[in-house]
Order: sequence, then C-alpha cells, then structure tokens
Amino acid sequence: MVALLLARRGIQVRLIEQHRFPRDKVCGECVSALGWKVLQRVGLIARVKRAGAVRTNRGIIHGATGRAAQIELPAAMWGISRATFDSTLLEAAREAGVEVWQPARVEGHGQDDRGTNWARVRHLENNSIETIESDVVIVADGKGAIGGMKPGTTNDFGIKAHYELPDAPRDAVQLFGLRGCYGGVAPIEEGLFNIACSVPRDRIERFKDVEAVFEEIVRENRGFAELMRGAKRVSPWLASPLPRFGVRSDWPPGVIPIGNAAAALEPIGGEGMGLALRSAELAARALSNEPDVSVIQQRLQRDFIELWRCRRLLWRSVAMMVSRPILCELAVDVMNVTNVGERLVTLAKGKDAINESASLQ
Repeated sequence: MVALLLARRGIQVRLIEQHRFPRDKVCGECVSALGWKVLQRVGLIARVKRAGAVRTNRGIIHGATGRAAQIELPAAMWGISRATFDSTLLEAAREAGVEVWQPARVEGHGQDDRGTNWARVRHLENNSIETIESDVVIVADGKGAIGGMKPGTTNDFGIKAHYELPDAPRDAVQLFGLRGCYGGVAPIEEGLFNIACSVPRDRIERFKDVEAVFEEIVRENRGFAELMRGAKRVSPWLASPLPRFGVRSDWPPGVIPIGNAAAALEPIGGEGMGLALRSAELAARALSNEPDVSVIQQRLQRDFIELWRCRRLLWRSVAMMVSRPILCELAVDVMNVTNVGERLVTLAKGKDAINESASLQ
C-alpha cells in the first residue's frame, strides 16, 4: 500500500519481497472498518470486492458450554485471504509504476558517512547479491527484523487453515473461548472460511503437530465442536509466533516501520490488516510532504502511538477474558442482556487524532 501511494505521487519506489505471490500466511484475514476506509480513499474497493471480499456485519462469541452471544458490528468487516489480498495490492502497485523485486531478501541495512541509506539484497532465484541506495527504507516485514528493531517473542503461536464449513454463517465473524487461548472463524472468498487460533507455546511443544493441537482445542468448546462437524480442511496448517509490542522510539536512522513492524497488538480484534493499511497511508502522506526523514520519524511515532494505544490495551484485555472459560461464559451472559459488546467494538477505534479523511490520491 505505501509503495502504491508513493508511486502515485511520482516518487520512485522499489518493493523488495522475499516470496513470490500468491503467498498464504498466518492471519485472521479480516479487513477492519479502519482498513476499509483506507481502501476506499485509495480507490481499491471495487478491485478488492471483485477479488471476492466477503462482508460481515455481526460477531458471535461462543462460551465453552455452547452458549453464545451476538453483536452487530458498528461497521462492516471484510473477509479475504492474505494470498488474494496481497496479490491484489501488489498488482495495483505495479500498475502505479512500482518496481518489484520478487523473490528477493534484504540481508543488511545501514547508513554511510553521507547519511545515505543502503540495503544489501539477495536475489533468491540466482543467489546474487546487490547493494542499493535509497533516501528511506520502509520496513513492512511483519516483525521489524531490519535495522535491529526485532522485538522479543511471546509464548503464543498463531495457527491457521482454510476450511469448508457447511453450517457456518457467511455474514459473521465468530470467536470461540478456549482454555488459555481462543479461536476465530471468518468467511473468505470462494465460499471458504479462515480458521485462526492463538495457542500457547507449550501446547505446540507438547503435540508437535498442529492438527493434533487443533483437535484438542476444538473439543474444549461445544459450539466449536458443532461447527466442525462435516468440516473439510482445504489448505495446509500454518503456524507462526505471535508478536505483541508497542510503538518504539528507537527507529534506526532512515528507517520507517509500518504495520506489525511498527507495533503488534493482540489479533483477537481482527484489526491487524486495517492498522497496516492505515499506518502505510500515514507514512506515505508524511514522506510526500516532509523532506527531513528524522522529522518524519518523530511525527509518525506520535501518530502510531495514537493509532495503536487504546486498541492494544482493549484487545489484550478481551483476549485474557475469552481465554478463561469462566470469564468467557460470564461475558456471554452479560452481552445477552446488554449492549456491552457493541460498546467494546466501538471503543476499539480509540481516539484517532489523525484526520482519516485526508486523501492521498
């Protein structure tokens, strides 16, 4: 997204991607209302819909005993696989004039005595190495590994796979409370569903098999077990460590992280893709209007703190509640007699001091 927006402003951009698309990855595969507004401002809504994005208007939370509560989402979320979504954005970036190196991996980065950024890139098809220069390096690797920014890992893993679920609703995202973890189900394109779960490391190490881990956690929630009757998995299981960290103040000179490279929150709220899109939009706007990269870094750090702060606290608290069966059951009971669910989802938007209506087109 940031490459696309900068290219539209006439800025030369080189996008270096380690994998060839389409590429699947661990993700809840929902675009939040925040991200959807970015796509709307950029003019990509029609393209993403053609790619198969599925509108969801409600959320359903399931306690372990099978009792459930439903909330109407304040704004729609859209389900779409990362393989399809990322490929769609890459195609749009190419059309805007972005130079794409794929597959290629950045293996080192720094600044010379003149303050010029350099990056050492390995072309993976022929194993050749090339050193390039740039005014700024934007890190969007999901973990902030470039420039020594990589944070420590948590004790949680994300696992995901795509399923055919004959009895699952196509207009709802579903959340299942489990013992010490949680699982989510969201509709995506081609009539499929994405199932993504946060699982403690000790479960992964105990089974050493993701399918066995999933079978165990499904048995811990009656609603989850009922949903999986007649289900058919149509993709391999993927697993990846789940990061959680706030916006840091020690960005290396000349480096701007966006998305999960800038900050990572609990994935239970389905806001990761939306925050990545919004942070890309903010970074592109700042780079288009300010020549001093150090000033841009300071401004974006403030903007990103505002963007992530409330969401990080809220969704971590919700995850801890849902991961405790007794508290999850209590939450279901409370939500069935109040509108607390809608208020929580609305609160997740936080105080956004950034003018979201600013256009970069």
